[in-house]
Amino acid sequence: MDSRKILEKLFANWPAKIISLAGAIVLFLFYRINTFDERFFSIPLQINTPSGLALAAPHPKNVRVTLRGETESIFTILEEDIRAVVEFKGEVTEGVIRTPVEIKRFGSSLNVEPLEIRVDPTEITFTLERQLEKSLSVVPNIKGQPAHGFELVQYNISPSSVKVIGPYSQLIKIDKLTVEQIDITERREDFSEKVKIILENPFFETSGVTAIDFHGIIREAVIIKTFGDVDIISIDLAPRFKLASELPKGSIKLQGKQNAIEGLLPNQLRMVADCSAIEDYGDYILSLQPDIPQGFVVLKYEPTELTLQIIHPTQEYITQ
Repeated sequence: MDSRKILEKLFANWPAKIISLAGAIVLFLFYRINTFDERFFSIPLQINTPSGLALAAPHPKNVRVTLRGETESIFTILEEDIRAVVEFKGEVTEGVIRTPVEIKRFGSSLNVEPLEIRVDPTEITFTLERQLEKSLSVVPNIKGQPAHGFELVQYNISPSSVKVIGPYSQLIKIDKLTVEQIDITERREDFSEKVKIILENPFFETSGVTAIDFHGIIREAVIIKTFGDVDIISIDLAPRFKLASELPKGSIKLQGKQNAIEGLLPNQLRMVADCSAIEDYGDYILSLQPDIPQGFVVLKYEPTELTLQIIHPTQEYITQ
């Protein structure tokens, strides 16, 4: 058979042959499409905010991604290799802007073909505002009380202020930052810990500092307490003399560590009249001195002096 007859036979009924070929291709593609699978997952939305502007209103933090392709291929793709990105292109100013979400492929997704990727939502509306950078002082959030008899007398924070970036209209109203709770319950000694900064406004961010160092100084609590009905006693009175009457009670105001003061017993406090200089009968005005355990400071005591009547031991004792 010569080449001419072969060509005539090949192109005989060519419309029907083309239709058949096209149908075969369509059937093949339809079969391939029907054998494709879908995979769904949610990924974080990466927003590249224009320089000098800040986000100022709520917006989606994640988007839904649909992968469509061959089953064995799409399930080998790592979620972190599909990224959803918002780029503000062109000249951008303050206000409300609607911009598309772009999908970018990395790593394990690059070699998967065929691969169809859909994102929902496809566009997002953002509110942009002039950006402000401001230094805010850090305020500790202290919880609880130290052990009984102890107190937090001082604390140090480093850094004491942190630079914060955010939308102007919201950040301009703020002067202080708070941190996570610092629990001092039942503490008896100094302590240090790193405490996370709390940004209550989701549109604020710190310039690299996310926590502060807190150092607390715990000391035994010092209190002041007045003790009444304190015994007044005389000492070194010669045997040939005696007091004409019983001595009254006094009072002493002490300052000291709380646990120590609360543990004082009545017989540990007294006031003393030194009678060693008395050489005859009669009335004497003597100064009183408090007699207390070590570790306390006497702030005040009453009386400071006392009139004593000295009589002969055989004389009648007067009870007051």
